[in-house]
Amino acid sequence: MGENVWDFRKRLTLLVGSVVIIAVVFFIFKVLFYYVWPFLLAFCFAVLLQKPIVGLAKLLREKKTLAASIVVTMVTLIILSVLLYVGYMAFRELKDFIANFDENINSLDGQFKLVCCRIDGWIKLKEGCSYAFFEKCKGIIIDGDGQQMFFTIMRKHSVPVITWCVMAVAGLVVCFIGTIYAAAGIEKYRSWRENTIFKDEVGAVHMGLRTLINVYFRVQLIIMSINIVVCSTAFLMIGNPYAILLGVLTGIIDALPIFGTGTVLIPWAVGSLLFGHVKNAVILVVLYIVTYFVREIMESKCMGDRMGIAPFTMLAVIYIGILVYGVVGFILGPISYCIIKALVLYLKSILEHDKL
Repeated sequence: MGENVWDFRKRLTLLVGSVVIIAVVFFIFKVLFYYVWPFLLAFCFAVLLQKPIVGLAKLLREKKTLAASIVVTMVTLIILSVLLYVGYMAFRELKDFIANFDENINSLDGQFKLVCCRIDGWIKLKEGCSYAFFEKCKGIIIDGDGQQMFFTIMRKHSVPVITWCVMAVAGLVVCFIGTIYAAAGIEKYRSWRENTIFKDEVGAVHMGLRTLINVYFRVQLIIMSINIVVCSTAFLMIGNPYAILLGVLTGIIDALPIFGTGTVLIPWAVGSLLFGHVKNAVILVVLYIVTYFVREIMESKCMGDRMGIAPFTMLAVIYIGILVYGVVGFILGPISYCIIKALVLYLKSILEHDKL
């Protein structure tokens, strides 16, 4: 009888403790993440850059702060160079698009008329009916409240967007400085982790997050980079003048949960077929297959069972993270899950050994 009561008490304690852990983790990330994200990002970069910093510090007679400053500055310059190059290419393509806007619109309108004529033939309508219908719909939107609604939205959201951009730049500057300090003092953190009264809890969370960063996020970054290169190359093959810009956007969309490259490539392939560009449609379908298998092979080969998270669970975690945290939930969701899982397993081990 006593054993059953004890078993029930353990299960109840684990259940209540798990609920408390989940609530606390979600609350901390929901409320505090906005204020501490530069420091969390700085610490992650400091951990990732430890090997080159330690190696350079040995050459500089253990001047770790100087070594950290040099390594972080070099890495930052490399990242900025890549971003500036991609941004320059994207800006140049955007400038060409704006300069040839009227020509592009007229060309698109002509292609759209051709598609509408084909639709008329497929559904047995008089030639020109579909195009006239879409023109009336466009007229209702433009002549009605469409323009006024557009400018209202722009006025409403322009100031928050500018404020967000300024805060993001300031946060990145703080992150840069924080990375140098965190990298120089990483040994103090390790000493604290080993001597704190919460060393078991901190150790459990540390191992979970270390696996997440070294496996999941690193693999996702590699996959995104590969798919950006593959997509940009394919778009150049079909003669798209905005290949670089579209390749980067497609790679970023592929990195987002649920969407994938099919969100862009499949509708584009269907549209190419409707416009009569069969070659382009075939290239886009092949591109989708290639990017799909790149993701599947990389995730299975590089991640495998090292994450300890089933694909279905990861999908649920990311989806819930987006609902709770917003757009950044596809990053914060897995982080929250790893922390919750580590603490719940630690609580379970305490209960199993009757330490609570």
